[in-house]
Amino acid sequence: MDIKHGTNKFYFGEDPQNPDGELTYLPDDKNKLVIDSVVVKEELRGEGYGDVLLDAAADYARENDKRLIGRCPFAAKRFEEFNDKYKDVIFKEA
Repeated sequence: MDIKHGTNKFYFGEDPQNPDGELTYLPDDKNKLVIDSVVVKEELRGEGYGDVLLDAAADYARENDKRLIGRCPFAAKRFEEFNDKYKDVIFKEA
């Protein structure tokens, strides 16, 4: 699957304005990205595409020394369920 990185989002599909799935984030400050939404078209849900988008965001965070904050329910739940997989990129409050 070809995950693309647009302005404040990761997505897949041919049309960046109407993607098949997308993860959007807000830059919080110099080193944090707040994931505010992960949406996959209804007919593709349950296939793991949300996890693929979350993995792309985590890889980007690792490569760019960023930390992720999961504000949307999907990202927050996945960060909790798969803590070992994401613990190096999850922002932890001091």
